[in-house]
Amino acid sequence: MKTESQARLQTEQQVPGAFIYENEHPQLQVPFSAHIGDRRMEGTSLSVTNARVSGLLGPGAHWRKRHIILTFDFEGFSVNLFVVADIWKVGEDDTAEFELVFCDPTGSHLAPLRYILNSHLAGDLVTVGRFMEYAGPTDVKEKSAAPKRSFATRVRDTLRGTVLIGLSVGLVVLAANVVVDRFAFRYEPRPVVIAQDGDTLRATAAGQITYVNGDANAGDVIYSIGSNSGTLLSVQMPCECEISPLSDFYEGATVLAGTPLVQLIATDAAPHAKVDITYEGVARLLAGDAPELEFPDGRIIPVNLSLTDTSEAQPGRDFVTADLRISDSNATPLDLGETARLRFRRDVVPSGMTRLWTDIFGT
Repeated sequence: MKTESQARLQTEQQVPGAFIYENEHPQLQVPFSAHIGDRRMEGTSLSVTNARVSGLLGPGAHWRKRHIILTFDFEGFSVNLFVVADIWKVGEDDTAEFELVFCDPTGSHLAPLRYILNSHLAGDLVTVGRFMEYAGPTDVKEKSAAPKRSFATRVRDTLRGTVLIGLSVGLVVLAANVVVDRFAFRYEPRPVVIAQDGDTLRATAAGQITYVNGDANAGDVIYSIGSNSGTLLSVQMPCECEISPLSDFYEGATVLAGTPLVQLIATDAAPHAKVDITYEGVARLLAGDAPELEFPDGRIIPVNLSLTDTSEAQPGRDFVTADLRISDSNATPLDLGETARLRFRRDVVPSGMTRLWTDIFGT
């Protein structure tokens, strides 16, 4: 009694080898010939998976895998396709019909073979005996002319292009400005408060201020103090100076001896300030970077910095005190108490190239 596996094996052996190609692709009556070795056979029908030919082959040639050349003859030229196929005998032994089953139907021959078959189906190939002739379109289809744009469309496109160019230029300028600003400038974190040279008048005794005169001229009493001992002390204005009142300069204020009351500023006094700069700022100053003051209204004024004695610097301090002076005598007059940012400017163009430019062009 046969087992199930033996029955399945017998059933598989009964399936013909060409089963996977049976009626899968239609056979087309396309003129062609097949060259098998030194034998030339006429083609009967053809599909993308197999071909049927007629002719004589040597004994034992069928049921073998052979290299075959499929030839399609056109007027003036031929197309040869190289395939590998199994040769199967069709019909009785005395017939000369064979079937060529392509071993690799999707090989490199598929694209030109499919083009020939599709052209034959579309009627672009005309069969004349055993020759074929192309009868399809030969003129290149002209492209349709683009529709003429209206004036409003041209204006809109022009404006759009202009806006895009403007935005692109703006982004480039902005990026360049950021790069130059980061490379050329270094800002100190602590603000600078503008002051001026002058003398400070202080309380001569402990007591209460009984009189103040913020508009006193030279020789006038600027303030009076009723001391704790009962004595009234009056102080005269020593010069024709600008009076800058301090926080305790008002009538009724109780002061101690030595309390600052007013600051006297000469009319020709130069603005100055005491600033604290970081060690990185000191390094850039010593490297030759130019110190400048940048005010909130956009003014840029060059200044001179001189470092004070750092021998008594306290441990843990991350800054150094420096004396700031305005270097430009023609600079805009500064108000007492104005605030600004201290920055160090590094020349983008090296000084050597600047001197060379000046030597060559004189500017």
